[in-house]
Amino acid sequence: SGLIRQRQRSSPVLYPVLGRKNTPLNPLIQLRDDEDDAMDRPRVLISVPITFRGHAPARERLEQAGCEVVEVPAGLQNTAAVREALEGIFAVLAGMEPLQADSMAEATDLRIIARNGVGYDSIDLEYCTRRGIIVTNTPGALSDAVAEETIGLMLALTRHITAGDRSVKSGGYEVPFGEDLAAMTLGVIGGGSIGCEVIARALAFKMRVLVCDPYADAGRIRGMGASLVSLDELLPAADIVTLHLPLNEASRGMVNAGFLQRMKPGSYLINTARGAVVDEAALRDALLDGQLAGAGLDVQVSEPATGLSRALLELDNVVGMPHAGSKTLTTRERMSMWAAESIIDVLAGRQPEHVVNREVLERLSLQPRGGN
Repeated sequence: SGLIRQRQRSSPVLYPVLGRKNTPLNPLIQLRDDEDDAMDRPRVLISVPITFRGHAPARERLEQAGCEVVEVPAGLQNTAAVREALEGIFAVLAGMEPLQADSMAEATDLRIIARNGVGYDSIDLEYCTRRGIIVTNTPGALSDAVAEETIGLMLALTRHITAGDRSVKSGGYEVPFGEDLAAMTLGVIGGGSIGCEVIARALAFKMRVLVCDPYADAGRIRGMGASLVSLDELLPAADIVTLHLPLNEASRGMVNAGFLQRMKPGSYLINTARGAVVDEAALRDALLDGQLAGAGLDVQVSEPATGLSRALLELDNVVGMPHAGSKTLTTRERMSMWAAESIIDVLAGRQPEHVVNREVLERLSLQPRGGN
């Protein structure tokens, strides 16, 4: 009587246990019609909503491939719930649940975690690699949606849209002067897929765009019409700084008091990356003392926001969103389909396209993409 009721198997599962190279691999399961044998199909746990406009194409695709789908659309919020849910599971189409060593230790059937998104900071990547568990994500699938929200936050702040909305609804009819985006310089930290979509849109608004990313494709950035600069050059020059980088040990807490003091006085900060990239106490101080004019925060350290995260969002010069950068129907459907295809690739004995822990592929008998 747990979160997900497990059925007893009368015979071993038919899907393969992926072994080291040169180990024989039976890539595809055999589909059977009778209900008793359905329990021997690879079980896929889906912990995110995948039904859009009345249809669930990712579930349909997985079922067509012979999988038994178990849905927990409300998500799995703690280690105990994850541990229980993973029993007998071959693959997870995963949200942001904690997939750590202690929650996966008993998940002996688990072969792939297909993240429904880009970030994978909630997954113990090193443990997965040791276990031979493939981790994939969906880079590019959500770039348009997050870039559009970024521009939306910029406009909300610089044109005081939320303040104007509050004014007219309370019987007033005043709003402070704003500024044209065309008169402003945008600093983009992170020149990957999302960053480049932001650059393209900012240039369409006639903004001057500076980009800081030592790993970016310099030719692509310059070809778009933006300038690659150092962080020391970007911070004092940008009227708006927007963050588009993964959360890791190098980026955690990167936006601290020193970072904020180096920003142009009266500038704005946009964060659609991860909450923990920002020192929230330092940001609150900078917003209260006028060093920053405002902040647009799609993400917070604690989600849902509590404590300091909540106090930050309550400031009048902060526009907050509930980690919804990718929350459009088209994007979420695309993300779920890409994640489902990664799972099906593994079932078919193929390497998925977007493997995060690529070193794990050296240990597994999977055909390279495009191979026979």
